[in-house]
Amino acid sequence: MAKGFCSLKQKQMSHLTNLVTQFNPHVHFLTSFLHQVPGSEGITGCPLLLIQVTRLLCGGFVFAVRLNHTMADSLGLAQFLKAVAEFARGATELSVSPVWERHILNARDPPRITCTHNEYDLETNNKAYQIMEENHNMINESFYFGPKEINAIRKHVQERCTTFELLTACLWKCRTVALEFDPEEIVRLSITVNLRGKKHQNLHIPSGYYGNGFGFPAVTSKAGLVCENSLGYVVELVKKGKSEMSEEYIKSVADLMEIKGQPGLVLNGNFIVSDNTRVGFGEIDFGWGKALCAGPANALTLISFYSQYRSRGEEGIAVPICLPEFAMERFCQELKRMTGKP
Repeated sequence: MAKGFCSLKQKQMSHLTNLVTQFNPHVHFLTSFLHQVPGSEGITGCPLLLIQVTRLLCGGFVFAVRLNHTMADSLGLAQFLKAVAEFARGATELSVSPVWERHILNARDPPRITCTHNEYDLETNNKAYQIMEENHNMINESFYFGPKEINAIRKHVQERCTTFELLTACLWKCRTVALEFDPEEIVRLSITVNLRGKKHQNLHIPSGYYGNGFGFPAVTSKAGLVCENSLGYVVELVKKGKSEMSEEYIKSVADLMEIKGQPGLVLNGNFIVSDNTRVGFGEIDFGWGKALCAGPANALTLISFYSQYRSRGEEGIAVPICLPEFAMERFCQELKRMTGKP
């Protein structure tokens, strides 16, 4: 155990190609590749990183990481891993130097809440999260969306939309149907949005910043409207959620944290999506070449991550979903209806 992280090595009697083929695409072998070290799952008093390298019979390996999310987001983690890879390949200097400067996203003085933040609303008497918390048989499944699946889903909408908007609307709709909410129940979708780059240049987040640099504005709807309306209706909700993000919005979030004492996320009826397809995990090379499969390995109860995934020679997106067993079966049925699969 080092000061900042815990490192483990393990041998696995498998070949990499077999594992990638057997993965669904990759969630079922998670416990084999990331040991549950006692005391490593919390926030305070825990390692900032848990790293496990599993060597395979073929000479390949699985590099698994658990991150303390208070330190960095997905882009920050990718930056760290790229730095490790550069040193592993013999570099003496990093191509991108790490930058802390968290004060950039501090609250204003005086703080002032200027936007509506549905992701932090405190609500009661909402059964959505209770359903999943009381059901102990949670299932993690990963679904692949290649060109064929995306084109099939796109036939359900007339509106112009991006692949992310289309896929997110489809998953939210299928998930809401599967969980069988009361039609009047308020459900919400939270979309993580990166704050780096030219689009938010007035925030002055420097190159190399590895801390948390994202927001996740939420859009709300009655469950019945999500279930009963067309997929196009849900696509428009997704677009609305994305459009909420602005420099003023994120400043208002920082002020909300200061004024309200860091309220927790709304858990009830919330579905959070994080697009990691452009983070660059698949480009990291420790000296043995790029990964066959890279990205978050499973979903959390309320959060799904999108990752690049190559299947049978075509590029697509892998999305893990976590649901109670009773809801997962219905989710699969709804998704098959959307993708036209038997």
